[in-house]
Amino acid sequence: MRFIIFTRFHSQHSQGEFVVRLAAAATQLGHTFSIINPADVFLDFAQGPNPSQGSASLPECPVRWRDLPFPAADLVLPIARWDDDYTWQVVETLRAWGQPVFPHNRVPLGDHVTMARLFSRRNVPTPRSWVLNNAEQFTVIMPELQFPCLIRSRHGGRGRQFNIAQHSGEGLELSQKFSMVGQPFVVQDLPQPWGEDIRIMLIGNQIAASVLRRAPVGFVRPRESGNLSATPVELTSQEIELARQAASIYGAPFCAVSLLRTESGPILLEVARAPVLSEMEAATGTNLALPLIEHLAALAGLGPQQTGNVVNIAARQQD
Repeated sequence: MRFIIFTRFHSQHSQGEFVVRLAAAATQLGHTFSIINPADVFLDFAQGPNPSQGSASLPECPVRWRDLPFPAADLVLPIARWDDDYTWQVVETLRAWGQPVFPHNRVPLGDHVTMARLFSRRNVPTPRSWVLNNAEQFTVIMPELQFPCLIRSRHGGRGRQFNIAQHSGEGLELSQKFSMVGQPFVVQDLPQPWGEDIRIMLIGNQIAASVLRRAPVGFVRPRESGNLSATPVELTSQEIELARQAASIYGAPFCAVSLLRTESGPILLEVARAPVLSEMEAATGTNLALPLIEHLAALAGLGPQQTGNVVNIAARQQD
């Protein structure tokens, strides 16, 4: 089978380790694996009917790659930020022309604030978040806050650069600093325990690995890689249900779910579309890349109509 990863791949990003592992596993299992950068693709809606099929045929797919038709594949897997509009336009066009494309949903995983709101609407517990524009708005929500809380810029750093306000005075001072430079900022609950989370790898609806990660000293939450430790952990039935619910809402063939085990129950922190595998594999002694590719091959073998992923143009025209 031929798999295409559609992503703005960069080997220095944590995503690079994930893509490289998938490529190696696919080759090991005898599949063809290609990486296509959206920067090398353009949309050409001026394409007319396919001359080889006659004048009454459907037009050629308008997605062009390096001035050639986008290559046929058994499965196209986009790994894109939710706000990468162009990549998603290409993905939606490929799907409309009959290419089997996963995941189905465009969930804003690159934006934890919007993600938290969307998941909370589906009754998934997440840390409460507010997006504010000035210090006056901070004073309005202050009675709702539980200190310490997290305060960071709305843009930049993807949440990695933040401040912790221990009390209302610190919170007001930080909000005034953001107001002075005209930046919107995020205020978010910071539930304990600090410095750890539970990372769960799901392939389809099955849990392939679960580890307890401990962050480096000084970090409130574990990093994508380079943590102090990762050890296997037994999940509760509530944690399993929450992880599967979050993965189902995301709609991808696989993902890594990060939970926080609190006294009041598990809280969803993040859903990762291209997680670092090495940390979980070292802790559990399992190879996660091979079953990932096997699952993708099983999905591709179903065919686009059976998976319900593709709305074929011919079928739409008949309707």
